[in-house]
Amino acid sequence: MTKRTIILYAGILSAAALTAQEPDSTLNRTIVVENQYNPEVMDAFKVNILPEIEEPAVAKKEIDYATGIRPFSGWTAVPMPSFVPDAGQKNAQRGYLRAAYGNRNNTDIKGSYLWDITSQDRLGVMASLYGMYGNIPYLEDAGKWKSRFYRTDISLDYKHDFRKVSLNVGGAFASQVFNYMPDYDLTNDLPATARQHYTLGEGYVGIASRGKEMPVDFSLQTGFRTFNRKYPNGHIGEGAENTIHTEGSVTGEISEAQHISIGLTMDNLIYETPVKDYTLLQINPCYTLQNDDISLRVGAHADLQTANGSGMKFAPDVKLSYTFAGSYVVYVQTAGGTRLNDFRHLNEISPYWDQRQQLRTSYTPIDASIGLKASPADGFGFRLYGGYRITKNELFSLPGSFGSNASCLLLQDKAKVAYAGASVSYAYRDWIDFTLKGAYYDWKTESKDDRLLWLKPRFGIDFSARGKVADNLHITVDYLYEGRSEAAGWKKADAINSLNIGAEYLLFDRLTLFVRLNNLLDKYYLTEAGYPVQGFNVMGGLSFRF
Repeated sequence: MTKRTIILYAGILSAAALTAQEPDSTLNRTIVVENQYNPEVMDAFKVNILPEIEEPAVAKKEIDYATGIRPFSGWTAVPMPSFVPDAGQKNAQRGYLRAAYGNRNNTDIKGSYLWDITSQDRLGVMASLYGMYGNIPYLEDAGKWKSRFYRTDISLDYKHDFRKVSLNVGGAFASQVFNYMPDYDLTNDLPATARQHYTLGEGYVGIASRGKEMPVDFSLQTGFRTFNRKYPNGHIGEGAENTIHTEGSVTGEISEAQHISIGLTMDNLIYETPVKDYTLLQINPCYTLQNDDISLRVGAHADLQTANGSGMKFAPDVKLSYTFAGSYVVYVQTAGGTRLNDFRHLNEISPYWDQRQQLRTSYTPIDASIGLKASPADGFGFRLYGGYRITKNELFSLPGSFGSNASCLLLQDKAKVAYAGASVSYAYRDWIDFTLKGAYYDWKTESKDDRLLWLKPRFGIDFSARGKVADNLHITVDYLYEGRSEAAGWKKADAINSLNIGAEYLLFDRLTLFVRLNNLLDKYYLTEAGYPVQGFNVMGGLSFRF
C-alpha cells in the first residue's frame, strides 16, 4: 500500500540534479535513474512526490501492471540495491550533494559518490541526514506536539566484474531517533515524553552472470539484517529482529521470444523479543513470451512458512497484454503472493507503529485486474483500469485517539477491495510535464469492524505538474485530495487535502537552487499511518553534482 505518511516534508525537494540518465526514444524525454526530479524522501514520509511519468507500453516494451496509486506487491527488496543502475551514462557526473533547511528545523542533507576505480571495479558511497523538530497539532483540539524526528543513513556498495560473473559486496547503517505523541490517557504505561531509537544495519554479498557468456542468466544474493528497538513501545518490548535474507533467480532461453525462469526469496527471522522465530520461503516459477503484439507471463507463487501462521500458500502470477494500433495496450492479470510484515516494513508504514501481538504475514490469494494503456500522440498518454483484491491479514492503522496508546496501532483482518482508476499525462520537451490521476476504492473487512477502515482511502485525486517559465527556471505544483472511508460509529476522518508549490533554478549546469512551500492550504489531517501532518512549512536549499 502506498504510504501517505506526511509528518515531515523535509525530503520533498524539487529538481535534484541528475547523476545518470539515458534517452527515452519513445516519448522523447529523459528517464532519470538516480537523484531523480523529486529525490528520494525519508522512508515513511513519502507523499506528494510528483509520480513517475508512466510510459504507456508499446511493442517490445515491458508492461507496468501496477493497479493504481496503491498497488499490492510482494516484498522483494534486496538488502541494498546497486547504488546506480548499469544503464547510467559512463560520462555522467558521479558526485552529488544536497542541503536544505526550513521552518520547524526541517533539515535534509545528502552526499553520494560513484567511483569507477577501474573498468571492472565500482564503488558507491552515500550518507544522509534528514528530519525536523518543532510544534505540530495533534488530536485536533488537544494542543501542540513538540515533534522530533531525525534519521541518519550511511551505505556502501562495491561491484567487481569478472569475465563471466560479477561480484557485489556492501552494507548500510541507519540511526532513527524520535518521540511519540503525548499520551492523553494517564493509565498508559508510556510517559508523555516517550522517545524511541531504532538502529538498522545490514551487510550482503551477491554474484550474478554477465552478458551471454553463461548458458543461463542467474543471480544470487544473501545478507544479514538487524533492526533494533532500544525502548519498549507498550505491547512488544525492546530488542532486535535479525534476518538472514537470501534471494536469487535463474532464467533460461527457449527461443529469442520465449524464456523460462524461477525466482527464490527466503527470509529467516530471529527475534530477541518474546515472539516466535519463523522462516518464509517464496518460489516463483514462470514462463514468458514476448513478441511485437503479445506479452504473456504464466507463473505462480508458492510460499512456505514455518511458525507464526505456518503452511503452504499459493497464488497466480499470470499477465497477458495485447498491443494494437501501434501504441494501444489492453491487459489482464491475476497476481498475488505473501508480504513479509517484518520490523523494516512496519517502519516504512509508520515509525510510530505499535502492535498488540506478533503480526502475521499478509497473503493475497488473488489480485485480478484489467486495463487499457495508450500513447496516441508523442508525449501524451492515458490509462484506465479496474480490479478486485483479497488479502488475508491486511494491515490497518489506527491513531492513538482510538486507544490508550499514543503510537500508531497496527491491526490485521481479512480485507476485500474493489478499485478503479484513470490517469492522463503529457510531456513536451522541458517545457511542460503533468500527470492527473484519479482512483476509487470500496473496502470490506471480514470482521465487519468498520473502525479499521477509518483512515483507508475511498477516492483520491492526484495532480502534479512541472513547467518552464524562463531559461533554467521551473515551477512545480502538486495537489492531492483523498477522501476517507466510512467508519460506523465514528466521525469520518478528515480528507487529505495537500497543495504544494516549488521553484528551481539551474546555475552553471551543475548547481540547482530550489524552494518548496508545503501544505500551502495549512490543513490539519491524519495520514493513513495515523499521525498528524505539519502545517504550512517552507524549505529551501541547493544541490550540486560533480
